Amino acid sequence: MARLSDPQLFSAYVGLDQSTFDNAGLIDPLIDIDTELFIDPVLLEKSSFELIKNDATTCFRDHFEKFVRLLAISERELDPAWLAAQKLLDLREPPENGLGYGSSGRSGSSRPQEVRDSIMRTSKEIIELGSKDPEMISLMGFFEKDVGPDTISDFTTRVIMKQLAQVTEAFCEHHGIPLSESRLLPEQQLPRYVDGKGESRELVLVPQDIVRDLPVANDWSEVESAAFSNAQIRGQVNALLGNIAESTVAQRKEALREYALKSASTFQEFLESVKESADHYDQNQDALAYYKLKSILANGFGTLAVAEQFDLRKGPEELRRVVLRSLEVFKHHVEKGNLWEELWIDDKPKKERAAQLIFYAIADCFCRANDIAVSPEAHMGGGPVDFKFSTGYRASVLVELKRSSGQVRHGYDRQLEIYKEAAQTQYGIFVVMNYGDLGKKLTEIKEIRKARLEAGEQASDIIVIDATKKASASKRT
Repeated sequence: MARLSDPQLFSAYVGLDQSTFDNAGLIDPLIDIDTELFIDPVLLEKSSFELIKNDATTCFRDHFEKFVRLLAISERELDPAWLAAQKLLDLREPPENGLGYGSSGRSGSSRPQEVRDSIMRTSKEIIELGSKDPEMISLMGFFEKDVGPDTISDFTTRVIMKQLAQVTEAFCEHHGIPLSESRLLPEQQLPRYVDGKGESRELVLVPQDIVRDLPVANDWSEVESAAFSNAQIRGQVNALLGNIAESTVAQRKEALREYALKSASTFQEFLESVKESADHYDQNQDALAYYKLKSILANGFGTLAVAEQFDLRKGPEELRRVVLRSLEVFKHHVEKGNLWEELWIDDKPKKERAAQLIFYAIADCFCRANDIAVSPEAHMGGGPVDFKFSTGYRASVLVELKRSSGQVRHGYDRQLEIYKEAAQTQYGIFVVMNYGDLGKKLTEIKEIRKARLEAGEQASDIIVIDATKKASASKRT
């Protein structure tokens, strides 16, 4: 049976050691699964790659200088200048870079026209203030609720695709990786890979020093750290919030927008503050556990051996047993081993995605041994569930993983049930990563489960994993 998603590194696909990519300063991408990192245009001029620092930065600025000039002369929406500017803002997802939120297939997607027009309206507003800096486009995620880091990354990638292709071609030629004439850029040669559907696809490699995990997030602390290195800006935005005791992210973004768009000078001050404080994804902190995932895929998990075999002909109950066993191993290594260390940065828990990626790598070992397909972030109609385990159309089990600080009750009571209904399965497993702030949430979801079972209904399993900081395994008795 063909697996829906195989977490294979490009280094393994072409027969190179993973360190070759790290030594070259390039991301070793996953084949057929997007890496949740994003190109931040603010980082281009800080890159150690001359092609990026000079050529790509110039290309980006030239492209959006044209965009700004067209918006400046546009008198109304949909006039010729506005339409010409629209063509310069390509929001289609470029699957060639392997970055973003996708899980498998890398088919690429496009953003709604409303998002593009919203970016253009805000850009027009900034231009009318008197600012003509083309790098204004890189800040849209701070102001627009529907503009995320993936949007910024995608239009940046399309603008600097030639330079990324040149970096890729040079690396591949040096290391003997086969190249083919690019359909995307006929003057370049790019490596290709065959995806899970048997289709041949082009790939471009991305420098490590121009990507971030979440340039603009829905967590205000992350927005603040990205935007407020300047104390004066922080003070002004807080003043605009006035007496709002517990302001929402949306309210804080609106206050930030109000401050930054007061005048050309305040906007330029904000832009310079963001550029000065911007830094690339830190491999040592590894907030998403991306490098840990790569290590497990390349080198195995050490003590993890999967000799168990399951008879999947017995149906979905046996598949559920496989998934529970993989979660048991994950739980053991977090609680009894040192895997919890990969879930913390100093005294702050890493992003939820870190636990998801590490579990994915462990679960994949079980799936490979038993010919099971696992799809990370499978879209089930009601939204993306974290994992879907399946054996063809006969059986499927869904797994939703939540941090204890998140909406645990809603996730168990509503979210997972919607996914199960869309997937037409009765089997769901709800995993709570407890970082020490679970409180009464566990009691609440256990009561929901008990009530469902007493009513004769199917109820999803609940697994709690203690992800709190611990002494090292060598110091424990």
